[in-house]
Amino acid sequence: MSKQSEQLKVIGVFPLCNTGGICIHEIDHAEDQVLAFMNGKDPQWYPMMEKPLSEITGDKKDNDTWESGFLFGSFFVPFSEVMRV
Repeated sequence: MSKQSEQLKVIGVFPLCNTGGICIHEIDHAEDQVLAFMNGKDPQWYPMMEKPLSEITGDKKDNDTWESGFLFGSFFVPFSEVMRV
């Protein structure tokens, strides 16, 4: 874990598996970005966005519902699935 990431307070976690998770440190609403990292390495800013729920669930009945979240690389992290710390 880097010194910079040790000083950052974790405000939420998106668990991926028993040994990995995406830690969220800050949400910048003015710039529509999230400061996050995986397993304590290299915190970076990622763009916030919305995706149709149908893209997440695969169910066409969810076409009219949108989910807020952010792109962690190419992986979409929905805010509704992030656990507050």
